[in-house]
Formats: sequence, C-alpha cells, structure tokens
Amino acid sequence: MKDVIIYGAGGHCYALVDLLRSSQEFKPVLIVDDEPKDNQIMSVPVIDASEAKFDRDQPVFLAIGDNFDRKKIGDKLDANFPNLISRSATVYPSAKLGKGIQVLPGAVIDAAASLGDFVIVNNNATISHNALIGDCAHVAINVAIAGGVSIGEGTLVGSGSVILPNINIGKWATIGAGAVVTRDVPDYAVVYGNPAQIVRFERK
Repeated sequence: MKDVIIYGAGGHCYALVDLLRSSQEFKPVLIVDDEPKDNQIMSVPVIDASEAKFDRDQPVFLAIGDNFDRKKIGDKLDANFPNLISRSATVYPSAKLGKGIQVLPGAVIDAAASLGDFVIVNNNATISHNALIGDCAHVAINVAIAGGVSIGEGTLVGSGSVILPNINIGKWATIGAGAVVTRDVPDYAVVYGNPAQIVRFERK
C-alpha cells in the first residue's frame, strides 16, 4: 500500500480517510491543512500545511469541498494526484478520467463520459453517457446528469438535482439542491427550482 497525504481537514476529509483505507491501495499517513484545528483525525496526524513537504512522486488527495479552493491548491502543488474510485462505484471502461478525481460509493460514470481534473462525484450520483464534466466541478449526492450534458469548470451541481439530456452548463455556475435543469445555464449563474431559474450571478 502507498503512503499518501490528504490536503484539507474539513468534513470531506473524513470520507477520504475511510475510502483510502478501504481501497487496499492507499494508506493515509498525514493530513495537512492551512488552518488546522485538531492534532489528528481518525487517528491520522494533522499538521499545518506550511510544515509539509511535497514532491512530484508524493501521492496527495485533496479533501477540499470548495471548488475554487480545490483548484487553487491543485494548481499550486507540484505533486502526484492519483484518482480515488470507491470499490462500490461503477466506472465504465470507455469513460475518460483526468487526475485527482474522487468517485464516492454508489456513483456511476457511464460510457464515453469525460471528467476533468480534480472532479468530485459524490455518493450515488450518476453521470450518463457522453457527458462532459469540467475541471474542479463537484457533482453532489444523488445527482442525475443525463446523456450529452456539458458542465463547465468549477460548477457545483447540488444534491438531488437533475440535468436533462444535452444541456450545457457554463463555468463556475451553481445548480441548487433539487433543481431540475431543462435549459442551458450561463457562466456564473446560480439556479434553483423545478424548472430551474436563474436567481443571481456570482463571479469567482
């Protein structure tokens, strides 16, 4: 098993510790955080990120739920970012995956889907055939993304939302929990409801 570092000591860190331990491939030996509040999490020591040393061969997993912060840290670190696929997730052989991707239990990545770098696909989310998910997007719990959907960089797809086939969603958008997206969504838009409506724009 490979010794690995987790960057980020928030709530998502707990899920990663358990997933890494159950992977039979990785062993979490250290957690680093910019503002650590605990000395250890689930028996893994926690230190300030300024004290950590990284190199290109060091496997690092980003436990950072905020998409902008995950992109910032991923771009800054010169490290090795393996993918972490839960043993209970399904990833079709023809799916294309970038680096630093996390696919949590029960998730499905369908045929010919494509995921960029540092994407999180949370529990029981489904990304259907030929969908394209941009770098640093987060597909939350129980999301259903239909075939041919395109989602831009940094977009958050909130829990339980549904995106209908061939919809295009721009970069750094927010799809509110439970939304049903029936038409294209522009960059930076925040949408809620069924059918989803734009309520405001938030630039990152």
